[in-house]
Amino acid sequence: MSGLEGEIERRSLTYTLWNQSATKMDNKAWHPVTFNYADASPKRLIEIKDINHVYYESESRTEWCRINSTSVPCFLFARKFSRGAAMRLLSDGVVAPFDASSLLCNLT
Repeated sequence: MSGLEGEIERRSLTYTLWNQSATKMDNKAWHPVTFNYADASPKRLIEIKDINHVYYESESRTEWCRINSTSVPCFLFARKFSRGAAMRLLSDGVVAPFDASSLLCNLT
């Protein structure tokens, strides 16, 4: 990688929303939020894919996602969807044309 520092992109492909648990069992641990059915809309995914910067709260700084001085999206997709959210994404064709009902037939 030596000599290619200008070619390396410092960004993540996966958007993760973190939430601190308040239960005693979890001992105030941080966990990725699970996106539910209501969160799995085409509009929400477009919002995630349109994020062009990341704010690091612990460092009080913002990092812009760029390639060769051109602003680019920071994330290509999100992670941790509930079953209902995944079915919505598949049924609505957000991911790709797909008949989600075919999955239900295989469950019996």
